Amino acid sequence: MGNTELYDITFIPDQVTVKAAKGETILDIANRAKLHINASCGGEGVCGRCMVELRGGTVEASQGLFLSDEEFQKNLRLACRAKCNGEATIFIPLESRGDASVFKKATHAEEAVKVETLDPTIQQTCLILSPPDQFDNVSDLDRINAALAELGIMDQDIDLGTLRTMPEVLRSSNFKVKVTINYDLPLQDPKANPYRRIVSVSPTEDGNDFYALAVDVGTTSVWARLVNLATGEAYPSVADLNAQISYGEDVISRIVYAGRKDGLKKLQRQVIDTINTLLTRLEEIYPGYRKKTYLMFVSGNTTMSHLLVGVDPKNIRLAPYVPPAAIWPTLRASYLGLEVEPHTVLKIFPSVSSYVGGDIVSGVLASGFYKRSELTLFIDVGTNGEIVIGNEDWMTCAACSAGPAFEGGGVKCGMRAAPGAIENFLYDPDLKKHYLGVIGDGPPTGICGSGLINVVAELFKAGIISKQGRYSEGSSSALRTGEDGVEYLLAPASESGGGHDVVLTEIDIENLIRAKGAMFSGYQTLVEAVGLSMGDLERVIIAGGFGRSLNLENAITIGLLPNLPLERFLYIGNSSLTGATLAALSGTMWLTANDIKKKMTNFELSETPGYMDKYIASQFIPHTDASLFAPLE
Repeated sequence: MGNTELYDITFIPDQVTVKAAKGETILDIANRAKLHINASCGGEGVCGRCMVELRGGTVEASQGLFLSDEEFQKNLRLACRAKCNGEATIFIPLESRGDASVFKKATHAEEAVKVETLDPTIQQTCLILSPPDQFDNVSDLDRINAALAELGIMDQDIDLGTLRTMPEVLRSSNFKVKVTINYDLPLQDPKANPYRRIVSVSPTEDGNDFYALAVDVGTTSVWARLVNLATGEAYPSVADLNAQISYGEDVISRIVYAGRKDGLKKLQRQVIDTINTLLTRLEEIYPGYRKKTYLMFVSGNTTMSHLLVGVDPKNIRLAPYVPPAAIWPTLRASYLGLEVEPHTVLKIFPSVSSYVGGDIVSGVLASGFYKRSELTLFIDVGTNGEIVIGNEDWMTCAACSAGPAFEGGGVKCGMRAAPGAIENFLYDPDLKKHYLGVIGDGPPTGICGSGLINVVAELFKAGIISKQGRYSEGSSSALRTGEDGVEYLLAPASESGGGHDVVLTEIDIENLIRAKGAMFSGYQTLVEAVGLSMGDLERVIIAGGFGRSLNLENAITIGLLPNLPLERFLYIGNSSLTGATLAALSGTMWLTANDIKKKMTNFELSETPGYMDKYIASQFIPHTDASLFAPLE
């Protein structure tokens, strides 16, 4: 910041103080302090979710549209519009925080991940070499290559960093070394010979364990796990919020922010810092693993992959929606600023289109439906909901712009699935009262996506919400008129964790109907495009964190999921991370992932005939076509 005068900005209750220059926004200052503040719009000032309270000092800020006179008088400000002009103390309330506590467990156990054959794209070979003398003075590298050739391993080159350290390693280990080779598999032509590169020469006493990292870079969260390539064991994962979230909750907001001055650089730094934080947490659990980690497989949606490597994603959101890259080159992970050894090789899952990314390719790999005959619908529900329909013979895919409702966005009291979020809801029609299930069992602060589905489904079944998504007058004593129209009181301020009433408005219901309609009309469009119907679906696979707490019956009730027997549904968790794990364990699986990418036919729904008609028809609970949700026989 040069010679610019700096001021102390203190954030409470975190008790973190950072230096800031005049004119910096409170949102940017908090981001530098690694304190997440919700900003769905990426700091454009149009969502009103980054509300903070000025507890001392001064900031420069106008009232704007989202703050009432009373709130402004109480020193409430929007962090994206409040600028530093002196020392200040800023209180970040719970409802404005990017709460990462749900990710702070030491590790997250998943189902065991196994491959038929353990064949990673990294191989290690121990060599006992004859030391050079006056009769045998060939170069060190030629000596290694000759020994490898005797074992049938030929035509490899060597990483420059490894070449620089190799002479000393050979002599200090008396020419008994372990050579690690990366096989860069020929993705365009699997029958071609792999490209080999020596990435490490180390003493044989270093032990037999060697590792890979599997990483899922999600829009909201980032997950990482360590994989033992010697034994095939995949260890429990660690996770955290994607630090980019303070610059926008969805990919479009991030793309827009990337177009600002230094925006792309900031977003790349944020996701790299998030991954590095997870690598440090893994180091606490598995000390010294980084020195023996040679591979890193990363899966993420198309935008996240571009932001990770620092490639401008702007054309993803501009017609004709062409991403700069769909298949990525093999990279040295440390080149991006990832805190791993120079020998660690980074491979990124390929994307299908601008909005069907590597996370979906990885998820399909994890699900295994690409090798089965059953007609399967694969769903990853979120802001950018992706769907795949097909079987072992063919696959079609599309992305549905569902909006942020499933993650608590666009909802007056919405929040992510974190402590304080209403997750479950039951309504007793006889007693005319409801019961809340709150994550963490404390007082309710807001409502998350799965909770939103459950509340709307229960109130719809009770006749309190109509098919049009409107409240039925006089149907419940919990109904009242608020500043946004008719609303249902879930919890009064006296019983809430945020000191305010927790309500569900008709606007919230409208946003949910739009989101579920985008998903359902997407399924319909893909199914009918191949001459089939919803009833032909033999299996529905639900992936992602959202599905963990999804009540299937309620999701069908509101028209989010197709009306099928419950035994046809399967939840598989974080399939993106699982697919990356499989690829780390097996070069065969990595080639399969690239075959899956080639096999998928992408549909741009907005340009597909009939999609908009289906979308409009879906804007009711559950749908205007009653036959689609008739009771099953």
